Amino acid sequence: MAEVTLIYGDESQLVTEARDKKIASWGSLEVETIREEAGLPAMMSALCEDSLFGGVKGLVLLNPPIFQRANRKVSPEADELRTLLLNYKGDNPVLIIYMDTIDKRLSLNKKFLGAVPNESCKRLEGAALIQWLTQYCKKNGYQLTLDGIEYMEHLLEVWQDVSVTFLRTEFDRFFLQLGDTKEIDKNFLLANSSSYSAKNIFLFKEALLHGDAHTLEELFPYMLSYKEINRAMSYIEGQLRLQLLVSECQAAGYSQRQIESLVKEYDSKIKTYPIRLAFRETRFVSVDGLKRLLYDLYEIVYKNRTEQLDMWRFRDACLAYCYKIQEVRHQR
Repeated sequence: MAEVTLIYGDESQLVTEARDKKIASWGSLEVETIREEAGLPAMMSALCEDSLFGGVKGLVLLNPPIFQRANRKVSPEADELRTLLLNYKGDNPVLIIYMDTIDKRLSLNKKFLGAVPNESCKRLEGAALIQWLTQYCKKNGYQLTLDGIEYMEHLLEVWQDVSVTFLRTEFDRFFLQLGDTKEIDKNFLLANSSSYSAKNIFLFKEALLHGDAHTLEELFPYMLSYKEINRAMSYIEGQLRLQLLVSECQAAGYSQRQIESLVKEYDSKIKTYPIRLAFRETRFVSVDGLKRLLYDLYEIVYKNRTEQLDMWRFRDACLAYCYKIQEVRHQR
């Protein structure tokens, strides 16, 4: 007796990878795919069908409408198909592919998931998405450098709803552009990645830390139009705070290694590489200017709880910091 397996989730690239892996485990079996458009009768007929010659084939049912949704009834035909799958005793291995999330709180779904082996392919975030990306590069013969990984981590801190499918398409394009070059670094990503909002937020942060007032003014309209401005502000605040921490430690006589040890001692999640980058920037940083900028930023964010976010004041505070950095550089 063959097994019924379910692969589901809203991350289509991961669902596709899991599907291909499962089908590969069937070896040389012929595979028949029955799509949702074919209708429930076609799916039920395939499950009930016995080969005249006793041959076995793998069945893939794509998006069968058998799962319950809140405030929506499942049709009698869908109930019949679900029952048939739960009691399946045929010889053909069956794989259900469902390109969406399943509400596990609903009784019919909970019963099905409890009875059928299943794999959930939910949207990846943060470290899990970086891990997938580095493995995907490696699988295709490329390597993300440390600064490339750090750049992507910055982007994902701001852009938390990016899909694996988008990143795969983006990096497939990179592979074609790179040719014989096998390393993907920060400079390549900055020069060749699509112009999405998170990239502009990152460039805004870089320009701010380097005191580049001209670039800041060019990018400020993107900050104004960014739909998740609070997340962007939180990201920028975190980067400024890290730079202030490292700059003050360096001014107190700490070496880079001592700062890394200090951060580790207090169980901080800050990684070594961002500390190394911040340490390099300390000679260009005005500690007093950073403190003033952070104070203004905290006040702007605090007032945002009761009033509209004052982005023009934020712009003025950033430009004032840039001019402060220019003063420090001239003095040195």
